[in-house]
Amino acid sequence: MDQDSWLPGRLADAAASLLLGAVCPGCERPSARLCLACRAELDALVAETVDVRGSTVPVAAAGRHEGLLRALVIAYKERQAWWLRDVLGALLAEAVARALLDTGGGREVVLVPVPSLPASVRARGLDVTRALAVTAARRLSASGLPARVESGLRHARTVDDQAELGESARWRNLSGALVAKPGRPGLRVVVDDLTTTGASLAEACRALAAASLSASACAVIAATPRRDGRRAG
Repeated sequence: MDQDSWLPGRLADAAASLLLGAVCPGCERPSARLCLACRAELDALVAETVDVRGSTVPVAAAGRHEGLLRALVIAYKERQAWWLRDVLGALLAEAVARALLDTGGGREVVLVPVPSLPASVRARGLDVTRALAVTAARRLSASGLPARVESGLRHARTVDDQAELGESARWRNLSGALVAKPGRPGLRVVVDDLTTTGASLAEACRALAAASLSASACAVIAATPRRDGRRAG
């Protein structure tokens, strides 16, 4: 990068830090946006299939739920850094493309987001997972892979916040919690921001299969590393 293109960005970062206290959500260095170092780290990520407990379909993640990715997901979901939707949605699109590598093709891709809790949507004023799915669908369509979003799942009963539960409790909490709505034909991919124990993805796939709308794959932005070193949900 030459100095003429580098300097305005750095001046903007310095001004934002001085006047607004703005920092990069990835590393908290002074920046009006995602800093160059964090942007480069994201650009180096390669989506991979991951091992997820109980999954019967391919699952892909853009990266591990740690470090930079963890910080960005938290900033987006909990600090209302909504502008990160484009950044994270692009990563989700890459994970979807990777998940579909071994599933053939020839049909429209239907992204089915794991539904957020109604209370979370009310508190945030946004269904953060669906917003990421919409961005990912646009990216995939622009790249030549027609995709759309189908909000085809809903909660059939009240569930607890998964963040407060251990692994076994998460599976019990979500068992039978979702039902699928009728939908049009398509190559369905269940999508979520992250996978920790695999419970959410497994329940979403179960609900779709029960409605004869089986998912062909799952995709997430980040997957939590397992204790044995593998990445898992």
